[in-house]
Amino acid sequence: MRIPLRATASLVALLTLTLTGCAAGTPPTTGTDHADTMPHVHAIVPSPDGDGFLLGTHDGLYTATADGKLGTSIGSDNLDAMGLTALGGDLIASGHPGTRTPTDLGDHNLGVIRSRDGGTTWDPVAYTGEKDFHALTAAPDGTPYAQATDNNVLMASTDRGVSWTPTGSRLQVFAIAVDTTGRIIATTSDGLHVSTDRGSTFAPLPDAPNLYPLAASPDYQRLVGVDSKETIWTSSASDPTWRNVGTVHGSAQAIAITDAGDILVVDDSGLTLLPPPAAN
Repeated sequence: MRIPLRATASLVALLTLTLTGCAAGTPPTTGTDHADTMPHVHAIVPSPDGDGFLLGTHDGLYTATADGKLGTSIGSDNLDAMGLTALGGDLIASGHPGTRTPTDLGDHNLGVIRSRDGGTTWDPVAYTGEKDFHALTAAPDGTPYAQATDNNVLMASTDRGVSWTPTGSRLQVFAIAVDTTGRIIATTSDGLHVSTDRGSTFAPLPDAPNLYPLAASPDYQRLVGVDSKETIWTSSASDPTWRNVGTVHGSAQAIAITDAGDILVVDDSGLTLLPPPAAN
């Protein structure tokens, strides 16, 4: 049973969720009901306990169930989680402190912080007070990749985020994801770019839509993203062709896809769970 939020009207608006079906052969849509007071969502990641999702928002972390229903806020920290990724049983995040963020996590910028208890508490890890990583993800081998907002250098860590080194490429990215083969896919102003050498070099990804945001499934077998025309696209290891599987309403803030192909997206209509697309 989901515990309802008991908070301000702006947070109550988060409970307006839409589960949209579709006619046979028609890509699903998230709907048209606006949630104007909804806190901005930067990232959606699988919960470390394997039960549902976590939403990294402008006002801290929130839970969401596997069927797309919002739970409660996590902990007392209202940090602005501009970047958020799951790394094994831990969470890695970046962004800015909130009004209730402990001072040891950094002033102005959080650098890289880590939680070992599902986001209830956080510890400073790297670049404390210095950098803000918006592009942040983890590869199947446990390597986190990130890019800070103050440069176009992609960074990687071999010790779970404690120390970082440049991968060798210089490419301004909006979002990054890694698939099951280890390819790093980056969204840029010039379309999708891909690296097959752990980020040393990137090249345009042929026949791919121009996406933002972008995410990989927990098993790294699927990719999902949204283009500037509000279209949701997916591809998979078994079918690398990009498929139009639905539409969002207005601006897509964050998106995620499950191992089974369910898509969770936040847009101008709120939080929506879309079912897996029908097979061709």
